[in-house]
Amino acid sequence: MNYRHHFHAGNFADVMKHSLLTGLLASLRRKDTAFAYIDTHAGAGIYDLHGTQAQKTGEYRAGIDRLDDHRSAPPWVADYLRLVLARQARFARSDYPGSPWLAVQQLRAQDRAILLDVQHAEVASLRHHFKDDARVAVHQRNAYEGLTALIPPKERRGLVLIDPPYEIERDDYPQVVKLLTAAHAKWPTGVYAAWFPIKQRASIVRFYRALQNSGIPKMMSCELCVMPDDNALGLNGSGLVVVNPPWGFYEEAKQTLAWLADRLSEHPQRSHHVRWLANIE
Repeated sequence: MNYRHHFHAGNFADVMKHSLLTGLLASLRRKDTAFAYIDTHAGAGIYDLHGTQAQKTGEYRAGIDRLDDHRSAPPWVADYLRLVLARQARFARSDYPGSPWLAVQQLRAQDRAILLDVQHAEVASLRHHFKDDARVAVHQRNAYEGLTALIPPKERRGLVLIDPPYEIERDDYPQVVKLLTAAHAKWPTGVYAAWFPIKQRASIVRFYRALQNSGIPKMMSCELCVMPDDNALGLNGSGLVVVNPPWGFYEEAKQTLAWLADRLSEHPQRSHHVRWLANIE
C-alpha cells in the first residue's frame, strides 16, 4: 500500500471506516457533556478524486462511487453519505473528505478536535482547511509519542482514531498494539478505534492475539472483506478494532457492515463480522 492516502481516498476501506466513525461520534453526542476527538494520523483532510494520484489507482470507483443513494442506507452510512454530499455540493464534486473533516462536521460547540500528522504537507493542508475553526488544534508530531502526551483530554470523554501508514508496520502491527496499550493505560475510559488492512488471515490472527494479551479488557473487532482473506494479490479487507465500544455499537455495526458488504463487493466469498476480542469484565 502506498503511504499517501491520496491514492486510496474514497475506497471501500474508507467507506467502512468513515461509516463506523460516524456511528462512534453519534454515540458520544448522546450526552450533553463535551468530548474530544483525536486523530493520530490525520492526513490532508480533503482529497481530490479527480487528481492524478486518485485517478492512478481508481480505488474510489469500487468504494464511494458505489453508494450514490443514501435513502436505503442504515443510519450511520446515510449520515456519512450526507456529509460527503454536503462537502461536494459546497466545494467541488470531486472532493472526498477524510476523517478529520468528517469528524469536525459532527462536533458541537462544546466539543474539540486534536489532529496529528508528522508530514509537513499534510499538516499544512489541515491548517488551511481548519484555520477558521477555534475548536480544532493541529499538531505536527509523531503519533507514537504525541498521543500519550495529549491524553487524557480536559473533557475526560472522547474518541481516538488511529489510522497509521501500514507500509512501515510489520505484518502483525506491533506498533499499533504498543500504542493502544500505552494510551489505554493512561486513559482507560477513552474510546479508541484502530484501523488496519486485511491482506493475510495469519497476520490478523497474530494481531488479535497480541491485543488479547495486552490486558485491555473491552475490545471489539469489525471486519469487511470484499475478497477472500487468503487472496495474495492485495488488500482483501478492512478492519477496525474498537476499545470501549459504546452501548449499542455491536448491533448497529453488524447492520452497517452487512449493508456495505452487499454493495461494495460481488465476490461470493465476501464477508463481514463484528465480535468481541476480550470479554467484558
